[in-house]
Amino acid sequence: MFKLALAATAALTLATPALADDWDFILTNGTNKPIKKIELAPTGTTTWQDNKVDPEMKREPTLANGKRMTVHFDKGPGCKYDVKATFADDSSSTWTGVNVCDSSFVTVKLNAAGVASFTAN
Repeated sequence: MFKLALAATAALTLATPALADDWDFILTNGTNKPIKKIELAPTGTTTWQDNKVDPEMKREPTLANGKRMTVHFDKGPGCKYDVKATFADDSSSTWTGVNVCDSSFVTVKLNAAGVASFTAN
């Protein structure tokens, strides 16, 4: 009987689909513009997913320049992600190739010409 139960448990475990991993990193706004929305997509795709914000934890409608927030998302099989910010004025910018496997802190920036860059560590 024990062997039957063990075999059934093993079969169910192997048949269960893999679930996406919840990942997070700290994002610092260095754009000089308030950010109202953050989305992520695996680099090279347009499969954008919203930052998972716990409604009870959301305090401010925008992330002011110089402020930080935790970005939560479902990580797929790769490590490189694009980060898209929508600003309070409804414009947006995208930072490509952020390595979420090796980076716990990401600072997004815009230069005077509006060119996006980031630092990560």
